[in-house]
Formats: sequence, C-alpha cells, structure tokens
Amino acid sequence: MQNNYDLYGGNGSSLTELSSYKELPDNKSVVIFNSNLDIIYANETFSRIFRLGISDSIHKLHPNAELLMLVKGFSEKSFKNFSSEVLLNIADTKDTCLCNVWIERVIIATVQYLVVSIESLEQRKIIEDKIIALHNALDYGKVPIIITDKYQRIIFATKTVESLFSKDIDGLYYQTIFDLLREYISFEEHQKLNFAIEKKQRWKSLINISKRNVTEYWEFNLEPFTTNDELDTSYILSASNLTEYIYQKQIIEESEKRQKLILQNISDLLLIIKKINDDYYFENANDNFCIIFNINKDRYHLAEISKVFPEKLVVPIKAEIQNMIKNESPFSEFDYLHSAELDYHCKITTPLELSADTSMFIVTMKDITEEKNYRIQLEKGYMKEMLLNKMKSDFLANISHEIRTPFNGIVGYSEIIDDCIENQDYESLKEMVDSMKEVLGRSLSLFNNLVEVSQIESGEIEIERVDLNGNQVLRQVYERKIKDAGSKKLEFVIDLCEEDCMIEVDWVKLERIFDVLIDNAIKYTNQGGVYIGSLIVDQKVNLIVKDTGIGIEKSQIERVLAPFNQEIEGYTRPYEGVGLGLTIASKLTKLMGGDFKIESEKNKGTSITITFPQIDSRNFLNYY
Repeated sequence: MQNNYDLYGGNGSSLTELSSYKELPDNKSVVIFNSNLDIIYANETFSRIFRLGISDSIHKLHPNAELLMLVKGFSEKSFKNFSSEVLLNIADTKDTCLCNVWIERVIIATVQYLVVSIESLEQRKIIEDKIIALHNALDYGKVPIIITDKYQRIIFATKTVESLFSKDIDGLYYQTIFDLLREYISFEEHQKLNFAIEKKQRWKSLINISKRNVTEYWEFNLEPFTTNDELDTSYILSASNLTEYIYQKQIIEESEKRQKLILQNISDLLLIIKKINDDYYFENANDNFCIIFNINKDRYHLAEISKVFPEKLVVPIKAEIQNMIKNESPFSEFDYLHSAELDYHCKITTPLELSADTSMFIVTMKDITEEKNYRIQLEKGYMKEMLLNKMKSDFLANISHEIRTPFNGIVGYSEIIDDCIENQDYESLKEMVDSMKEVLGRSLSLFNNLVEVSQIESGEIEIERVDLNGNQVLRQVYERKIKDAGSKKLEFVIDLCEEDCMIEVDWVKLERIFDVLIDNAIKYTNQGGVYIGSLIVDQKVNLIVKDTGIGIEKSQIERVLAPFNQEIEGYTRPYEGVGLGLTIASKLTKLMGGDFKIESEKNKGTSITITFPQIDSRNFLNYY
C-alpha cells in the first residue's frame, strides 16, 4: 500500500488540522490514536465496524487482539509506517474479515500520533472482480467503446476498438479522439466534433471504414459525462455497426428505384384509387397515365375521382369495384374508349385481401388501339380474301363460259363450212367465215384484256406521257364507234368544248380507255343514245361518256370496278364478257394521274367522268 502520509497533513500540521481530515472511501476505516493510545478521531466506517469512537481506549479493541497487539507494538517501536494483513472480527456479529492494516506515525510538536487505516481485502476483491468483469464484458462485447479524460485523451478502449481501426490498443492510449478519427472524417465533420466538445454536447456521425476492399458503415456517438469534479468533463465514444442495415437499405432503395423505373416506363397506364366508405379518391398514378389524362398527380392527391377524370371512366370503375366486393372477385375488367385514337382495356385488382373494408384498388389500362385496328384489318383482310376467292371462282366460271362459247361456235361453224364446200354454197361459206372471224376476234380481245389486267396489277405496264388535246382523242374514237352505235339504232352525240383540253397522258392508253367506255355504253344501252364530250372546270379537263342504258345500282358501283365483275352474275346474265372493261379503264386512268368517277341510276343510265389537270397549250404538239 502506498504511503498516505500526505492525506493527513504531514509534518508541521496542527492537531486540529489532523482530526479534521475527510475520511477515505467507504471501504476504508480510519482511526487516529494519541500517545496514550486513546482515539482522537474515527471515521464513520471505523465506528460502524468496531463500535468505537473518540476518547475510547485502544484496549477496547480486545475482541480483535491481533489488531490491538499490532498497534501497541508499533507505538513502542521506531517504525515510521507499517502494513500487515489481519483477520478482524466485525462488531455484534460472528463474521470475520481479512483486512490490510496500514499504520503511520505522525509527529506534531514532538507529540506522537498513530494513524491507522484498515481496508477490507474482500471488499477490494469484490470491487476488483467487478472491474475485471466489466472490462471483460466490454472487451468481448460487440460494441467498440472508448473513454477519454477531460483533454479528450484515450484512457480506456475495448478490444473491439482494436479490430475496428486495425490498431494496437496500447498505441491508442493518450492519443486524442481527433487523432483517432482524423483519417475517417471530413474537415466539416471534424469541425462539428470540435464544436460539440467545446459546448459539451453530444456528437453523432456515420463513418465509412474500408477493410480489404469492403466498406463498413459505423455510427459513432460521443457522449459527455462529468466526474466527481463537475468542472471536468470526460467523454464516452461508442460505435454501432450499421453495415448490414445500410446494405439492406441500399438494396431496398435500389429495388424501389427499379420498380419505380419499371412502373414509369411501362406502356400501360396505372391508376391507384383509395375507397373510403362510398367515396373514391385519387391516390397515385404513373407518368403515362398523367400524360394521357393531362393531370398533375400532386395537385389532385386524394381528390374525389369524379372531379378529376371523365364520367365515362369514373362510372365503370365504381361499378366494377362494387361488383368485385359483392361477388368477392379478385379482379374485374372493362373496355374504355378514351378518344377516337385511343382505346383501352382496363383491369382492376387490389393488393389487399378483398373485403367490404378494402380501401386500395389498382386500375391497369392497356392500350389496345393498335390491337383493335389490327383485328379490324384482319377481318377486312379475311373479307377481302373471301371476296377474292369469290372473284376467282366467278372468273373461272366466267372465263370458262366465255372461252367455251366461241370455241363451241367455231366447231359448229366448221361443220357448216364443210357442208357449204360440199354443196358449193359459197355465199353461205363467206357468211360462216365472217362469223368465225368475229368469234375469234372476241376471243382474242378477251385474252388481250386478261394480259392487260395482269400487267397493270403487277406494275409491268409502262406509261409514255405526251402533251395532247383530249378533244382530238374523243373525236377520233367517236369516228370509230359511229357504225357500232348505228347498228343498234342509238343516237350518238359528241359535244366538245371550244377551248383546247390540254393534258399530259399516254395517248394510246387514253384511246384504250374511251374505246372500253364507249363499247360498254353501246353494249348496255338498248334505246336512247350515247353522249361524249369535254368540259374544263377549275383548270381541270373533264372527259365525259354518258348513256341512257340499264344503269348500275349505287351499292354495286364500287364492285363493278373490281376485276371479273358485272352487276348481274351467272350464266344467265344477258350480256357477254368477264367484267374487265371498267377495271382496265379505271386503273389506266389512275396510273396516268387522273380521277375516275361513275354516276349511275338504275334503268336511267350511267355517266363516267375522267379528269386530268389542264396544262399550258403552248407546249402542245399538233399532230393533225
């Protein structure tokens, strides 16, 4: 035990000063004897244990004879101080306690005093064990702890501090916490730490510590505390490992970020609705939804949906949600036409267990505009295919009829010719040959039409454009067709405008068009007449063919422009042909940049107008 002489005043102190010293900690008993070995001072601990006080003689220590003999023997010797371990009895108990006894001789004004200090070794051991246990608990705990003195110097550190900073503990003692944390915190954070210490306040900071290419996240807490001297403030620095928490948080945030990114980039519209009692409120929506409905989702948050969205959307949403709750259905679907350009298929689901109290519903709106249009196109394609198949069937039927008929005629004529030759009936023979020529001419015309339509459809036909006067073409065709009209006793009229009808077309193709149109007009007109003419309107040349024939039903006009179609189908139709004439005329007109228009009324006649842009007549080359 160290010399506690200074605690009791030392040489030169007065008796009053000696007896007024504060007692030592509670685990120590202090008593002072005069030269007669009478007690002149005893602290509370001594009085409680030994039941002795001031003026009591040392001889009253007789239950503790060993202590009595030790003090008496010391007073008779010349030792300045002495210590020994003694087994002492506790007053009024049968308990004994092993104690360390320290005796010190104090001389004041030639008067001798004995200061006896008694410390329980068992109590000391208990305290030491507690301290050791506390040290072990701190050392082997998971929380790094550092304690500093009032100068922020490290006076204690747990073993976990060593592993945390990868530094030897012994090397940390009497370093400041600033020295320890300097390489881990920024300049700004260093200033915050310094300010907290100056103000004796708490400091907290999240610090990254890298170890073997792995970053750990630690939350450091600096707590001030005062010692017995309230003027001195020390600090406890502890650290909590938040690495797992930070990583999990980062994973969650990244997941939420990805989900949000996916949510915002999907083409579908997403609407979240909150139901409270019988009211429906706007909770949230993705960006695509907000764009289509032109809303600010922050502005309309928790607004009643009837005040935000059109009624034609609100009504089915409410109805379908009510049906879901009533029928305990996990989802519901309906179609919503937003506009002529946007058509949606809507599906309502809920992330919660469906009940009357269910408050959250998700409406997913998928754009089916393209899909619907595609379906319509498929249906149209199917109908077109069916029509083409019918056209093909009709064509095969018509063409077989048209081909069979002339060849049957030729076979019949050949038999008659044989008879005419045998009978030398040359007049009849000539008539049969003429008839065969006519039949063969029609057959040749049929095949030429088939070839021409095929060329037009495949894009193989060539257009050679020239500047010409449409009136000249009409006049030329008119002269060729006068005889045909006259054979049916039809009136055939041409009425051309005085101005030159200058157009840029293929001369041969234009003549072909009017050959077809006039042939059809004569063919389907039994009484009345055929009219051809020209007219210039708004710098456009109109070339017209009219008749007073059988006419066409308005519903059939588009149909007769398709290949192999006549208004009246079947073998019993009154007119020959496979229905290619109008098809050829219409397609040739469009190939040359013209417009082909039919106006007709059943049993009253038909008017066909071909229109081309008018060109400058100065570029006209007059071939006549």
